[in-house]
Amino acid sequence: MSLLGDVQRTFRYARGLRAYWRRPLNMGDPAATVRARLARREAALAALLRQAVFAYADSPYLWLLRNAGIEEGDVAALVAEYGVEGALRRLHAEGVYVTLDEFKGNTPIRRGSQTLETQAASFDYPGGAGHLPGSTGGTRSAGTRLVLALDELDLVQPPRYLHFQAHDLLGRPYVMWRPAPPALGGLYVALMSIKLGLPLVRWFSQTQPGLGPTAGKSVVVSSVTFLVSAAMGHPLPLPEYVPMDRADVVARWLAEQTAQGRRLHVDLAPSSAVRVCQAARELGLDISGHIARTSGEPLTKAKAALLTEAGLTYCSAYALLEGGTLGLSCGDPAAVDDQHLLTDRIALIQEPRPFEGLDEPIGALLLTVFGAPLPKVMLNVETGDYGVLSERACGCPMGAAGLHQHLHTIRSYEKLTSAGMSFMGSALLDVLEAALPGRFGGGPTDYQFVETEVEGETRVKLVIAPGVGPLDEEQVIAFTLDELRRRTRAGRLQTQIWRDSGMLRVERSEPYLTPAAKIQPLHVERRG
Repeated sequence: MSLLGDVQRTFRYARGLRAYWRRPLNMGDPAATVRARLARREAALAALLRQAVFAYADSPYLWLLRNAGIEEGDVAALVAEYGVEGALRRLHAEGVYVTLDEFKGNTPIRRGSQTLETQAASFDYPGGAGHLPGSTGGTRSAGTRLVLALDELDLVQPPRYLHFQAHDLLGRPYVMWRPAPPALGGLYVALMSIKLGLPLVRWFSQTQPGLGPTAGKSVVVSSVTFLVSAAMGHPLPLPEYVPMDRADVVARWLAEQTAQGRRLHVDLAPSSAVRVCQAARELGLDISGHIARTSGEPLTKAKAALLTEAGLTYCSAYALLEGGTLGLSCGDPAAVDDQHLLTDRIALIQEPRPFEGLDEPIGALLLTVFGAPLPKVMLNVETGDYGVLSERACGCPMGAAGLHQHLHTIRSYEKLTSAGMSFMGSALLDVLEAALPGRFGGGPTDYQFVETEVEGETRVKLVIAPGVGPLDEEQVIAFTLDELRRRTRAGRLQTQIWRDSGMLRVERSEPYLTPAAKIQPLHVERRG
């Protein structure tokens, strides 16, 4: 973007932020607000299609609909007959959906003999909705430039209030260990929580504010955010640089709070939470009594067990910066990451998706957002995740408000593929978080698969943190391949290929981080 465009965006963000702080948060009865929105879902979907698809000649979704011979009245008839999710499934069957690669602009849209060339910006909301410039966390890439709509933050407050109520978070001061801008996750949480009346007492950051390839714009965004918020009576603490390998700094500070009788809401990614708990255990620190609220990565049984061992209770959220908050954890969960889907503003369907190298398709999740205008228009867009989708009535405040659709055991499509062998997220997580630590020591964030490309050849490294201690690398490789074979259909042949080719190597280093300071079980590294 040009310098003039950057200046215009900065002023637009400053105006939007002032309006955000001026706008009172009048939720009234949060449960009643959610129930009223649930009753208007069909109308909200119709409004999305009318405003952002059928009235927008360049919309990729309009191209998909026309390619399938579907007009606005046809969609309305489908919704009337089958409901929101039923209509979306029928649209999917007619080719009206967008894969993750298509949505990211990595591949053109192809349906039958027709092809539409697009880029990531093709899915932007018409008129440039949004105010907060930054980037995604780079879970599946180096990060995507994004603009976050400030209006959406207020929209999600009623279900967030019920979520906080379910987990005893209301009124608790909170602390974050989240990256500073240009990553948006920390600001997203801070702006919403402070407006909800929860004071942010400290912000630890795994990244140095003002450094990196987008440093100039990051400094501007940070400065505007802190200056405008302070001027409007909502000061934010400045991020304090605490890299991932200094989790002891956070652990010591939390131990001080525990000793003083303070019980805090701690917002961080699951891998960061694990590091804090490990540091506390190694140093003999008591960090009990706090509530860890995690997001950005899967909260697995192994990670949750470490939090419990440290005396922390936990809850979680499921969000995409492109789509906002999608789910908030249940107060009466059926699994460690059991989420109430926020169906007052989204619809999530599940469709089988085949993958080369896998015997059976996985249940891909496709997202439609019909709440406030977001930076991206999302109509049957793959999230890149799969999980267990169900309907269940529970006794927590979110269930009482009518949010009965649940999602748990959420995993990424990310797969490890080399020499014709593919492993999906669940198998990788089992090996990395349970099998390897159980056999060789360490914890859930000490092991990571890294897929790299050297001179056109795909190779795989098993990265093991130095803190695990001395290891026999050949023994580790043999054990890892045996564990992958046990967890994968047709795994005997696939692992034998790796065994014979020496495809898997061990690297002793700290696991690779995404730009948002997440430790993913699979890190994809490309080299020439």
